[in-house]
Amino acid sequence: MGADDSPSSGLTRSYTRSSKHELLKQIRDAVNPNQRWHNRILIAQAALVTTAVVLLVIFAILAQIEILALNEAAEDEIIPNLDSIIGSLKGIEQGVNASYEATLYMPLLLDMNRMSKELEGNLSITVQAMTNSPILSGAMPFG
Repeated sequence: MGADDSPSSGLTRSYTRSSKHELLKQIRDAVNPNQRWHNRILIAQAALVTTAVVLLVIFAILAQIEILALNEAAEDEIIPNLDSIIGSLKGIEQGVNASYEATLYMPLLLDMNRMSKELEGNLSITVQAMTNSPILSGAMPFG
């Protein structure tokens, strides 16, 4: 600071009825007229981010509670009952094996189904031939 830069050599207020605060407000509005909107947008963004962070913290806490509950359930119910669970799975395995053995006979059943449809077709042809035959319908005179 030189000799000319005394604090009293800066801007001074003279012959105005405006307060110091009001003058600063006028200067601010003249330099950046949209400052008030910018401030409001920044405040809204800060509020939105704060809300998001609070929601994430709540979600993390709830997830931690659920993980602890699952861990306790695993220790209390699954681990002591593991032998019965394995026994149930073996019973299911035996049922699946029995079902698989029953499906081994399916090709034979498919052949039987195909043959019965062929027999049905042959029988329907025979029935039509018999019902449309002039001999069985009485159209031919005997004798």
